[in-house]
Amino acid sequence: MKRNIIKIYAIIPILCITLFSCDSYLELEPQDSLIQQEFWKNKEQVSAALAGCYASMNQSGFTDKVLLWGELRGDMLVSLRAGNNQNNMLKNYMFPSNSFVDWKEFYKTINHCNLVLTFADEAQANDLSFSEQELKRIKAEAITIRSLVYSILVKNFREVPLILTATANTDTDFYPAKSTEDAIIAQITADLEAAVVDLNLGFSQSPAHDKGKMTKGAALAILADIYLWDEQYDKCIDATNRLIELNKYVLVDGADWFNDIFFEGNSNEGIFELQFSDINATLRNAFQVANPVYAPYSKIFQLYNEFPDDVRGDFATFDISRNTVFKYAGVDETGLYRGSDQFYNTFIFYRYADVLLMQAEAYILSTTNQDLNRAYNLINQVHERAVGAPLEANATQNELLNALLLERQKEFAFEGKRWYDLLRFAKRNDFENQYIILELAETKAGPDDYEQILSYFSEKESYYLPIYLNEINLNHNLVQNPYYDN
Repeated sequence: MKRNIIKIYAIIPILCITLFSCDSYLELEPQDSLIQQEFWKNKEQVSAALAGCYASMNQSGFTDKVLLWGELRGDMLVSLRAGNNQNNMLKNYMFPSNSFVDWKEFYKTINHCNLVLTFADEAQANDLSFSEQELKRIKAEAITIRSLVYSILVKNFREVPLILTATANTDTDFYPAKSTEDAIIAQITADLEAAVVDLNLGFSQSPAHDKGKMTKGAALAILADIYLWDEQYDKCIDATNRLIELNKYVLVDGADWFNDIFFEGNSNEGIFELQFSDINATLRNAFQVANPVYAPYSKIFQLYNEFPDDVRGDFATFDISRNTVFKYAGVDETGLYRGSDQFYNTFIFYRYADVLLMQAEAYILSTTNQDLNRAYNLINQVHERAVGAPLEANATQNELLNALLLERQKEFAFEGKRWYDLLRFAKRNDFENQYIILELAETKAGPDDYEQILSYFSEKESYYLPIYLNEINLNHNLVQNPYYDN
């Protein structure tokens, strides 16, 4: 039976986009002082400015990169009609002139957050109804959004400018240099540890409001993720335990995996899902069945063959008969697809399955709290939910790591996580497992270009993106990332 697509109305207006937008972070000019004086007067205006932080992410220029930076360099997608910039990224053949590495959308969001953090106190001083608790919560949300953006940037560029003040007056430094990876991660973790105290556990207005806002769970998920990336395994365990102890999130039933998480959205498993007021252009443009830009790499289908009843397989993650990504474009197991005007998907950043598998990875790799049995049980929760049978017992650390990486591949296919999983596994112990990246050449190469594509994946510095040439030209203090500085 054909279902009606349920439109998920956005909880976030675009009010502040026009007020504070700019074409490039490094081209920002101070905001007009009159606008600043007239705007920051009360809590309603600060709430609107916070909504602008969310709305600035609610753009295809932002979400396209979140999705494709996390997928194209991995081993999950092939191009059907992608542009040259995206096709080059598929092969890890990158140049500073490739506009798809432009980070301006991310710095727009960062500046929205910094404006809230700069001026919210002034508004509270002017508005007696604006409580200290409300102020702290709003600032914590802005800090958490900013931390999420910096976590994306540091994974992709390693070193970027760390901007913590608003571009709002002539005292602004318009030519910031890059900060080190360690400094950025230290700022992210310190900010999130502080913010989680003041964030709400949730919001009762609606599931869309609850999942679409930064909460304690969202902050802890971002925190666990960046601790794992930075190999701070005990701190990752602590962050995931704190999230689990919120008793707010659960794995949805296996039979509901596709419908609840991806078709309906805002499931009990969701932690932070970006809401869309209109059609989700990122998912529609990439995967709509009538004219998709990308298709699954053919071997992806084989991942699910061992367990024919895997709920993540055909007509869930993909449609094997049409060689399409079904996860976002499909409606149900009958093979029905969304029309081009029906992509009201949320954009999922974190869900509970991710937290369980992050904790499992940390337990496997911790030197002080290693617990392989607990790690197995965590992986098995996700595995058995999907296939209805327990995971084969794995006794050694390496066997569990292999099982974990495979489970993440099957669970989070096409969710913008695969490249970071591969890079995280490859870079440990000074790239002891670089072969994980080098093996991508076999996926990417045709009959005549294996050696060429292997060369694109061979240099470790190439695993981080170049800084877009326009930014280098505008800012004399920016130094190009090493692999591309020639």
